[in-house]
Amino acid sequence: MKKINAVIFSTLKKKSTLNVTANQFNNSNQTKPTMTIDSSWIAAFKEESPNSFTKSIPFRPVAAFCDGQIRLMRGHTDDFMTWDMYIWQQFHAHVKKFYDQHKVSTVILAFDDYAHVPEAKCMTQLKRRRHLPKLEILEREPLPSFCPSGERWDQCIANRTFKSKVIAMVIERLPALLQLKEGQTLIIDYAGCPQEFRAGDEGLQVRPLPELLPMGEADVKFTRYADLFKDLLVDSVDGDSIPIALQHHELCLKDLTMGSMQEDDLVEAPPRICIYRMTTRVDKEPPKTPTKRKADQADTGETQESSVQSTKQRSKRTFEYVNIPLLYLAVREVFAQSMGRMQSPTHAQHLMSMLLALIGLTGTDFTRNMPQLSGRSVFGFLPDLWLALMRSYDPSTGQLDVDSATDRLVACIYATKYATHVKAPPSSLHHVFETLHHSKLSQRTRDSLPSVARVVCTVRNVNWLLKYWREPTNVPSPLQQEAGVPTFGFVKRKGVVAYSVE
Repeated sequence: MKKINAVIFSTLKKKSTLNVTANQFNNSNQTKPTMTIDSSWIAAFKEESPNSFTKSIPFRPVAAFCDGQIRLMRGHTDDFMTWDMYIWQQFHAHVKKFYDQHKVSTVILAFDDYAHVPEAKCMTQLKRRRHLPKLEILEREPLPSFCPSGERWDQCIANRTFKSKVIAMVIERLPALLQLKEGQTLIIDYAGCPQEFRAGDEGLQVRPLPELLPMGEADVKFTRYADLFKDLLVDSVDGDSIPIALQHHELCLKDLTMGSMQEDDLVEAPPRICIYRMTTRVDKEPPKTPTKRKADQADTGETQESSVQSTKQRSKRTFEYVNIPLLYLAVREVFAQSMGRMQSPTHAQHLMSMLLALIGLTGTDFTRNMPQLSGRSVFGFLPDLWLALMRSYDPSTGQLDVDSATDRLVACIYATKYATHVKAPPSSLHHVFETLHHSKLSQRTRDSLPSVARVVCTVRNVNWLLKYWREPTNVPSPLQQEAGVPTFGFVKRKGVVAYSVE
């Protein structure tokens, strides 16, 4: 491994205890809002359970999981930066702080394994780089001597070949650069089985972990490390880490209680997950930087949080910890209150999966949103939705019944949203939309309503998402068909996966 110039190290170390000044750290971490889940879900969770969101960590973790793909994408400043500086700022300083500040013994750095990333992911990638000129980079081309900057960086990092070369460089240089101490371990989860790095008498020791199967997306890999280390800190910007963690906590409780879901039946403590992420602002905490909001922003799913993040002039970012076990209890209590304390043995083990179904309906990387509806509003409708939700969710398959979810669940959501216009209980989604199209709603709102066919497609997409988030090592084919009908609402057009209904 090439030694990094000591002069560069010396210069960087003088800039701050984290090796970069505050301004440089903020600049290097600026990123466009991710498409992930509607962030108003997180705001709704925080409003419901503020004690689950804290400035200090709720428990001492054994290990920390870091989504390296996010660090990779953020690696751009307007400064002319060498690759050594890039690795130092984006990876070394960030990973090292988990050893130093959180006193963990193990840090897991995860990247996307492109050989196992779901084929449906290409839809999200195409959206993210559609504004960028296409750039062809050959496998045999070396990386440039210096990091590209400005728009050129955005263009390069959107190219998978370029990205793979950067990941390979990080993996080559970072383990030795960290200078691991006795008892400290670095796990890099990239292509194939993960690799473990430790300090040994004869230098850095590397050991493969073949018991851990290859997985695709970096942001779904953390659950297996929660099972392995029990107390896990997850550093993730993406909002989908919270619902995935909630579902995993529910699955662990089901296994540990033999399905009873009762705390008294726990044979051992379930894994504890804590998410470290940017602070979610709620209405009671207005942003310091004023932002111009659209009149219908709350209804379209665009949130105050995402608006603040997209501004060029930002106040200093703050971070918080999300206590998943505590949040899980709070969300279960919301379900219990919505159901009037009614017991439902068939669905008691699937409340978080049903929550994920609602989250999927409001938009993710793999599903389109329901226009005019935000996550916060749908969560607030739960007392009116729970019966339709339970009737639409099949506990035996962990899937939504497509017809029931369309004509009961989604119909109920829109009827609740526009209760002043939909007076009678809806008989079908077609009936709801027909009523709204003849209502006094603005023309713009009426034009934004989706077709029934698009909603059916989205429900099918959600079923794929439920399977994927539950078992990310067993990714279902998005192109599966039954009697010529796309099972999961995906087809292939022009060589890439697309929604079966545009």
